[in-house]
Amino acid sequence: MAIGQYRDVPDEMEEIEREVAAAQYPEGGLVVGLGVGILLPLLLAEILLLVIPLLGGVLGFALGRRLRDYKIRCRRADGHARDEQPR
Repeated sequence: MAIGQYRDVPDEMEEIEREVAAAQYPEGGLVVGLGVGILLPLLLAEILLLVIPLLGGVLGFALGRRLRDYKIRCRRADGHARDEQPR
């Protein structure tokens, strides 16, 4: 799994990237998306089972990647704000 700037080796990642990568947001989004993609067609129309789980998984994974990137940016911004404050 690529992390940050094409890095997938934890030793090469920054501490913030390691912490956020450990939460596995893209993978969790994939699982949730697949689950919702299976549940909705069962409730609405079974013919949708052919397409919706795939779309749900892709959408969930994409949202998980965006959430991971957002969390990294927030933690970096918090770190810079702490560094700039006088002690």
